[in-house]
This record gives sequence, C-alpha cells and structure tokens, in this order.
Amino acid sequence: MAKPANSLLAGTLRQLRAIRKAKGITTEQLAERLDTAVQNVRRIEAGQNITLRMLDRIATALGVQVRIAFEDAPEGPKSPAAGRRGRRSTA
Repeated sequence: MAKPANSLLAGTLRQLRAIRKAKGITTEQLAERLDTAVQNVRRIEAGQNITLRMLDRIATALGVQVRIAFEDAPEGPKSPAAGRRGRRSTA
C-alpha cells in the first residue's frame, strides 16, 4: 500500500479507516454504500486520487461529518510542497 506523502491526507485516511473498522464496516460494504468497486475503496484508503467530494461521500456513508479547519502553524509560514505546474488559468 502506497503511503501518502501529505501528512493532512495521511492523517485523514488513517482516521477514515479507523472509523470504518470501529463501526464494523468492511471495504466491501463501504464500496456497496458508495456504489463503487471495492478496488476503488482500497485505492482511496491508500491515498490515491481522493477528492473532497469523495471524502464527503465516504463520511456520509460512515455516518460522520467532515470538518476542515485552518489554523496558524506554530512554526509559521513555509513554502508548500511542489504541486502540478502549468495548470494556471490565463483568463
């Protein structure tokens, strides 16, 4: 299983897996609730290609809410990790 590089993503996925397991829901059952393939649930839990929309769908399927909050980092601002380039709009 590939490990997500982003600590926010990694922590969120750990929490989702823990909630799913604590509620006794298998990946197969979650896939059924999401109307998707089991492989997609496993891929998402591995940190591959998850969107906020899917995160919200998973939370709904698990009976929980997603909350996103921004707080000042104790070490102050720093440069973000490199992302995709060349996708900026010129409009």
